[in-house]
Amino acid sequence: MADARAADARHRTEAQLAVLADVLLAADPTASRAAKEHAHAAFKAAISTAPDRFAVEGAALGWLTDINRINGRIRLAQTRLLRERETADSLLAERDKLMEAAVAARATAEAAREACLAAQRGVTGESEVESPSVDEPTSFPVATEAAATEAASGAIPLPAAVPQVIPAEMAAVGSTPDVAVGSAPVGDSASPIEPAPDGLRLDLRANPPQVIVRLLNRDLWTLNWLVVQLAGGNPTLRSAWKLRLSNFVDAAIAAAIDDACFEFSPGHPFWRMFTREQAQEVARGLTALGYRYDGFGDFVDGRVPDQRDLALAISSAGLYPVRIHYWPKPAEAAQLFRSVRVATEIFLAGRAPSLALGELVVVLGRRAEQLADMWNEWQRLRPLLLSQSVS
Repeated sequence: MADARAADARHRTEAQLAVLADVLLAADPTASRAAKEHAHAAFKAAISTAPDRFAVEGAALGWLTDINRINGRIRLAQTRLLRERETADSLLAERDKLMEAAVAARATAEAAREACLAAQRGVTGESEVESPSVDEPTSFPVATEAAATEAASGAIPLPAAVPQVIPAEMAAVGSTPDVAVGSAPVGDSASPIEPAPDGLRLDLRANPPQVIVRLLNRDLWTLNWLVVQLAGGNPTLRSAWKLRLSNFVDAAIAAAIDDACFEFSPGHPFWRMFTREQAQEVARGLTALGYRYDGFGDFVDGRVPDQRDLALAISSAGLYPVRIHYWPKPAEAAQLFRSVRVATEIFLAGRAPSLALGELVVVLGRRAEQLADMWNEWQRLRPLLLSQSVS
């Protein structure tokens, strides 16, 4: 029964992800820009052959109608994208819970089978029949073996982003090193889904700040401390861990940028007109229109929004452009993101507060696939990231 529910959740999740992919294509700003450029080219062609002023005005009216139609389609696509993404997140969370339940059910059934066999041997007096026990030490934890068995049968496929084979270089590290104060054991399971909550959380009010906060702020001393804890004195492993942790920080920052999780300067003449939440929605609207922050203070590809684009982004945030009393000039618009800070720690605290593996794989999306080696060691790394003592 647990397997059937997990399989049903998987099918529903796959169907929803297919829908989400279609909606993402529909909301692609590249296609919208191409449609606008096509409309503008048609407008220029029309006015170049217009015989009189009325024909020019008609061409202009047709062009504006096309632009309004394209913008309306963008707004509808953004609204649907938000709805479908929320549905996909909900289904992914449900699927993860059902997969955990299925793994636990199979482990329980195996234990019951072993107990039944032991009872039969006791009654019949037969010699013991060797059979693998759920408590018998193996090369993989029990939960992982059960999940791998179900994956082989096609019932519950393991995520491609979290392979279960531990690299040979990791096996060479040896036992788990001592963890600093503030850490706690995460359990023995190497399942791609994080075990039950253990009390460890990302706390932005912690004093001193947790290791994850300092790492996200690219503190080199913290990075080196983590590398030593994870790789010891092995130079090869140290280089590998430094790269993995750097890639993790880059992926988390990129995900925060995608979500427009920024902190805005209160003195900026444009951003100070909005609350932080409103400013984030405006930034998300700009991203949907193709004006994406590059992480270094500028727009990707040097594309700068004009007043019309800013008005569209403000409208997508549910605000009224007519109430805006300050519109940046082109040179000022190019520097809209110069004073913002990517609040990656706030983003993770809101979307993956316990830094559970299942949470992070969903939050990072396709970027999680590049971190597969690190996920295999996540039960060692997570307590270190959520600790406060670095000594």
